[in-house]
This record gives sequence, structure tokens and C-alpha cells, in this order.
Amino acid sequence: MKRTFALSTALLLGAFIANPAKAAVINGDFSAGLTGWDSLGDVAVSAGEARLSTASLDVDDFPAAAGAFNQSGNAAAPVGQPGGVETFAGLPLGQLDPDPVNGGWAFEGSALRQTLGVQAGDTLTFDWRLASNEDPLAGMNDYAFVVIGGVLTLLDDVFTGLGNGSFSHTFNAAGSTDVVFGIVDVGDYVGSSWLSIDSVRIATAPTTVPEPGSLVLALAGIGVLARRLRHPQG
Repeated sequence: MKRTFALSTALLLGAFIANPAKAAVINGDFSAGLTGWDSLGDVAVSAGEARLSTASLDVDDFPAAAGAFNQSGNAAAPVGQPGGVETFAGLPLGQLDPDPVNGGWAFEGSALRQTLGVQAGDTLTFDWRLASNEDPLAGMNDYAFVVIGGVLTLLDDVFTGLGNGSFSHTFNAAGSTDVVFGIVDVGDYVGSSWLSIDSVRIATAPTTVPEPGSLVLALAGIGVLARRLRHPQG
């Protein structure tokens, strides 16, 4: 009987004061390198931020030497092929091609990924910056993106002007979701571009706390239950 009472008390109080686990980004400031992150292609941590590039280990920034702008020793990964950037980002093949009808294809790139458990109302934020060796007049519009829960969003591209900023996204439902940062080389394999990511964090939604009156009623209910267990009817 004591066990029954203890279990009933725990369940009743739990219904009133349950506090779901808060979401958290692992190593969102990259102070521990790439710990907690999965990466594909040329991804490294430098000056306290993650940097993703389109640089290969070949001559893609002539007259610079082969691999001169590669940061990790891993070549940029292919786009449009199974096991490439789109597969890693959870996207169908071809989705990273900006304008395939008119010959606007993505050729190679890099990506960074972490799976987050979030609650409805949580807000993801991060800082980003795009840099490139591409000549905007050459028509090669490399671009940076983020994929959240399978939805692709453009952050910036070479034509827009190589900017920087802060991004935020509020989740509508609780669950587990992949967050993927990426950059791709558009139009050719020549020229390198870089996406820097920093300060990735989750602002959790306010937790609902029971009003004092509700808690009093709950405790009163526990008291009634205790008396019934001590003096069963019949």
C-alpha cells in the first residue's frame, strides 16, 4: 500500500511540475574544435569559428599552388552525387543546383551538421560570414546556406556582396532535427569561397510553471488519496 501511495504521489506531482529537458547545442562556440559536429569536405576551426570552404587539393586558385586555400587537408566534397553534400544535408540530389535549366549547377562544397532535440518555441541563432576569391563578373555565384529540418535557406552568395550577419529560427514543434551549414562552388571548380559560423546556440522557450493554487489543489488531492489508502472502504 505504501508503494502504491508513493507511486501515485510521484505521478500526480510530476504532472504538475514536470520540466522537459532543455535543448542545447554541443560546442556551439567551437572552443573544443569540431567536437559534437559531423563534417564533410573542407571544414576546420580557426580563430574560434568553424570555417567551411569549396577548396580542393588541386589547383583551383591559380596562380596559387594546389591546395593553397584548403584548410583541413580534406578536399571539398562533390555535389549532385550520392554520398555528397546533398546526401549529408538530407536533401534530394539536385536541390543545391541554383538554376539547372540555364546551366547553374553546384559542383563541390562542404557542410557541417549537428542533430538537436528541441521544444516548440525554442529559437536557434548563429552568426555567419561569407568570403570568396571568386570574381563576381565571372558569373560564378558560389553561395552559403543552412538546412533546418530538411528546409534549405540561402544565407548569402557572391553576387549579393559577401556579407555577414546573424540568423535565427524558431521551432514550431518539439522533436529531433538536423541543422546543417554548407557552402558550394557554382559553375566550375575554380575559385574558392568560405563560410564562417560561430555562436550557435538555442534560446529555450519559457517553461510553464503551475500556479500556486493548482499546486495546492494537487497536494489536497494527495491528502485525500492518503486517507483512502489508510482506511479503505468496504
